[in-house]
Amino acid sequence: MGTIKEIARRAGVSPTTVSNVLHGNTGKVSPDTLARVQAIIQAVNYAPNMGAIILARKKSRIIGVIMFMEPRRNETVLEDPFSSTIMGAMEAEIRKRGYFMMIHTTSDEDEVVRLAKTWKLAGLVLVWVPSATASIIRRTIDTPVVFVDSYFDRDGQEYHSVGLNDAEGGYLMARYLLSQGHHEIAFIANDAMRDGADRARFEGCRKAFIESGKFLDEQRYFVASKDPAERRDFYRRLGSYPLPYSALVFSADYYAAEALSCLQDYGVAIPGDISITGFDDNIFARIVRPRLTTIRQDVYGKGQAAVSMLMSLMHREPVVEHDLRLAVELVIGDSVRPLGSLSVLRQADTP
Repeated sequence: MGTIKEIARRAGVSPTTVSNVLHGNTGKVSPDTLARVQAIIQAVNYAPNMGAIILARKKSRIIGVIMFMEPRRNETVLEDPFSSTIMGAMEAEIRKRGYFMMIHTTSDEDEVVRLAKTWKLAGLVLVWVPSATASIIRRTIDTPVVFVDSYFDRDGQEYHSVGLNDAEGGYLMARYLLSQGHHEIAFIANDAMRDGADRARFEGCRKAFIESGKFLDEQRYFVASKDPAERRDFYRRLGSYPLPYSALVFSADYYAAEALSCLQDYGVAIPGDISITGFDDNIFARIVRPRLTTIRQDVYGKGQAAVSMLMSLMHREPVVEHDLRLAVELVIGDSVRPLGSLSVLRQADTP
């Protein structure tokens, strides 16, 4: 691997000229010299020092991505299809824009605030951040920041975020289940956060129940454990006779597919004995049998949209929609068994 001095010697120019080429300051460099220096840089496989580039440009080329989550026990963040897809989308978009991505995962609110304040970054993307933490970050850092799948308090601050129409997703799923005669359902959330996407999806379910003249009690809201043994025991209890619920509504395909497989191991027929639905429409929904009924979201598009919004903030360009909520779609698979004869959907469509 060459050095700046070696490249300068081979090109017949000064080290300053090589440094200018490396840092993009080529206004006073002739086209012939520029081409010669760039060819030698590529030939010697020169790797620039990122710290030196940051100092030279007096600004960072690094985009920080902090995922506020606690990984499932004995698993990594990247094993989850949602996490790997959205991070892959953001990395590709960030690289295309000429920046680099730095990733950090934590479930410590104080650490999120500390990292956001101390990292020297061009921009910051925060995923699944609680409202209280988001409020502190907006008050204390000047770095352009975009939140993903986060909900906020009405604290008078301006937030830029990309998320999902979570309530609509819950509403569509509950309405479909009601149309199939399922009134006894349980909702299984990803985490215990009280102001996030899971809660919005549950409230969407509640809206569908209210419209049908029924009530979905708070006691039907469960949180999946991070421990796989505890989850298996939870699934076993849900599938024990007499069955307490006719349908299990999961807020993630991961847990829905896991529960489906686990219950089948216990001899519970899906959907013959109990119906299961998911959320995301990722690889798990498509490979399990029966194929999951789920809510589709564009995870890759969400990652791209977050980076695009961040770039607009970084370059002081106008952001048309500060709170972008992407659409969802009901995907009907084979994991729900119809119980009733007359559907809510048909009743709603009757003049």
